[in-house]
Amino acid sequence: MNDTGRRALLKGRRAAVLLAALWLALYAPLEAGGETVSRVFTPSGQLTPGRADRDYWTTPMDIHDEEAVWQMLMAPSYVLSGGQQEQVTLYARPDEKSDAVGEVTCQSQGVQVLKEDENGWTLVRCYSSSFHDSKTEKWNELVEGYVPTDRLRRQTPAAGMGLVVDKLTQRLYVFREGKLFSTLRVSTGLSNERQPYNETRSGEFFLVSKVGDFKSDNMTCEIAIRFNAGDLIHQVPYIGADKDYDLCEGKLGQRASHGCVRVQRKRTPEGVNMRWIWNNYEKWTKIVIWEDLEGRTLEETDGETLVYYNPKKGRYYHLKETCYGVREEYLPLTPIPYASLYETHTKLKECPYCNPPSKR
Repeated sequence: MNDTGRRALLKGRRAAVLLAALWLALYAPLEAGGETVSRVFTPSGQLTPGRADRDYWTTPMDIHDEEAVWQMLMAPSYVLSGGQQEQVTLYARPDEKSDAVGEVTCQSQGVQVLKEDENGWTLVRCYSSSFHDSKTEKWNELVEGYVPTDRLRRQTPAAGMGLVVDKLTQRLYVFREGKLFSTLRVSTGLSNERQPYNETRSGEFFLVSKVGDFKSDNMTCEIAIRFNAGDLIHQVPYIGADKDYDLCEGKLGQRASHGCVRVQRKRTPEGVNMRWIWNNYEKWTKIVIWEDLEGRTLEETDGETLVYYNPKKGRYYHLKETCYGVREEYLPLTPIPYASLYETHTKLKECPYCNPPSKR
């Protein structure tokens, strides 16, 4: 990376830290009448108390609030007109001669409208979708800038299904008809100082087209669907003519990709995997990506929560009494408390099919 790139990266990191600090200051636990009010993390850092309708920008990042998440997934979004791989520059002022503050992908990326039309320009907020060859080096920074008003339009999501990717948990949550239907392991982008643009862009998006299979270095990525220009959601890659998935499957549940979202191919108890998504999604299915904000923490699993295993030399623990990864002759599986994974059953590993609570 050249000196300009390093300065941009450091500047971006400082901005992210300051923004996270602001969010924490706004939403840290408060004492109200002797009760502790929990932190609330939203993509915009703003939450309107008592608001009935929810969109991506004002919905707390709480996968357990199924009603609020479903409202968010079904809410129309503002997008910009243009090609699926075309990007529009966000400007610091309503003037294309002003500084560029970020980029937004046309057609598929949602933006939050902050102000009404201002002489042909509208102020919006989004996570900048700068890529390695973009005009601005604003990699996944939350930015505010002006775009031409005549390019804005409302897009209604496809009904029936929506997807949430959480970069904190490295999970993909599939919602159907208002309920959390299934949970899959994923790998989002692994950025580094040399390749900060590997970070998967956060925000709200739409699945807009089937790309199919493609090559990436020595890997083959199958059944890919476009959601943000060069960012795709696809099946976990394989290596070689014999389709060796082991390396990439072993990294599911942690960051590992170049920016795409890698999804497990092994079926969950509901029969869901990337192939299922490929077969069941419709164009304009909404997919939202939650940012791993400083201060967000993983849930602690109650020690009394039941998990399941095969006592006849089973290597994994499971979410339910049955699992696609276990032969029928060993079903139903035997229940044990989650706490025993740290006491008497320490060698058991998390099942790569059914995604039980992780050992963190």
